[in-house]
Amino acid sequence: MNPGRGRGRGRGNFRDISSPAGQPNRRHHNSEPRGSSSGGKDRFVYAVKIKDGQISSDGKIGASSGVKSSIASELAHEENSTPFSAANCSASSHMIEERSQIAQTPTKFTDDDMKLKLDSSINLNISCQDVEISLTTKCGEKGGPSPLKGQKTPASDRKSENTEASSAFAPFDICPTKAGSVKLKPPLLAKNRERRNETKRVMEGPNGSVIRPGMVILKSHISLSDQVKVVKQCRDLGVGPGGFYQPGYRDGAKLHLNMMCLGKNWDPETSKYGDNRPTDGAKPPAIPSEFYQLVEKAIKDSHSLIQKEREAANVEELLPWMTPNICLVNFYSANGRLGLHQDRDESPESIRKGLPVVSFSIGDTAEFLFGDQRDVQEAKKIMLESGDVLIFGGYSRNIFHGVTSISADTAPKTLLEETNLRHGRLNLTFRQY
Repeated sequence: MNPGRGRGRGRGNFRDISSPAGQPNRRHHNSEPRGSSSGGKDRFVYAVKIKDGQISSDGKIGASSGVKSSIASELAHEENSTPFSAANCSASSHMIEERSQIAQTPTKFTDDDMKLKLDSSINLNISCQDVEISLTTKCGEKGGPSPLKGQKTPASDRKSENTEASSAFAPFDICPTKAGSVKLKPPLLAKNRERRNETKRVMEGPNGSVIRPGMVILKSHISLSDQVKVVKQCRDLGVGPGGFYQPGYRDGAKLHLNMMCLGKNWDPETSKYGDNRPTDGAKPPAIPSEFYQLVEKAIKDSHSLIQKEREAANVEELLPWMTPNICLVNFYSANGRLGLHQDRDESPESIRKGLPVVSFSIGDTAEFLFGDQRDVQEAKKIMLESGDVLIFGGYSRNIFHGVTSISADTAPKTLLEETNLRHGRLNLTFRQY
């Protein structure tokens, strides 16, 4: 039934409306009246019979305003089309009275009538529910039709779409400022212990060991003050053009870290270096001069350690000298990791000469694996703490290595106080292309 039309209950077809005895049938309704719905599922018959001058009603329901309007319309039609006469006037009055009686006649329901009405209502209700469920299901299904006009996309979907579209370009701040938070200073005891260790490191000189030919670890080699400077410089570069982002692959897989390239860009999808980052075309920032000085000092101290332990005449044969023009800065969160891999994307000449990779660790402690095969079970393990420097070149240049876990809350308290560094590990690896 169309909304706004025929608001009464009389929705069925009108038929068999006969004239008084001896008069021709002026209107014979075989089609649906105004206000009824064509093709309706709940049609029923409203029959008015005039027999021997008496009116009888077999209506399924009582006459409504829609029925009264229909009767009035028919009377108007008859008055306009029939010549005026006393007989006609009398007949019209008689019909008005009789039809008024029909409207006021109490409704009588039989068992068949109730069954018909009940069946019709059930069929119509089921049909409407089916349509509603069908529309709801189809609009909600993936790949189905778009939502009906007026429906809004859920906020979670909009957020997901916006995140996917901007994830490659959103800056990642390794030292975020927490609004409204109170900055707590580390306990005095912890600060004093860190100062004592720093003084001891300076007095004793390089503290480390040669792990294997061409591979050296320098423990607490970077002072706390230099660690603070490195973190602050990485933070400033990381929130600018070419800064930190989460690298990934075309199939949607993402690395479990955030990365920033200095000097040249490294693309994990192609495993090649370039002048610009493919995701946004950004040019990698330059390597700060202070970083060169730290790398140079680390290589010199490694040579001294090799010469002392191995009594080598020419230490550069075991660990060649290099001047970096590439630095990959990775930040591992508390659940960050990196599978076993080789660093072999530099130039063939660099790989052939065994020019070393110099790695700085700052922040939380990392579990570092390395070995000659890509086998976690056979790999050896060392712990890299904040301030440690790991160097591998020469014979060890092509080792498989990776990070399996990050130990939470192991970063120096003073470092966190001075920089507001996130929980996690900041790692800088220097190479010469």
